[in-house]
Amino acid sequence: MLNIIATAILGLVAWISLSVVELKTETAVITQKVSENHKMLTVLWDDFLEGRNGNLAWVDTSAGVKATSKEKIQKSP
Repeated sequence: MLNIIATAILGLVAWISLSVVELKTETAVITQKVSENHKMLTVLWDDFLEGRNGNLAWVDTSAGVKATSKEKIQKSP
């Protein structure tokens, strides 16, 4: 009877150990994927902002006046 209980406890400890190792592995993979996505999105975001540089809203901080854009605003018919 004691051998059965010891075997069950040893099996449980082994299962928990394998689960923790698997969890750490999955976490490392997810961390790597998030890091790569962040690098890619940073480049895309910088390109997007550089492309819109002439069409961004401007602010006159000295007068406290805020405007939508320096370009003409077309009214829809």
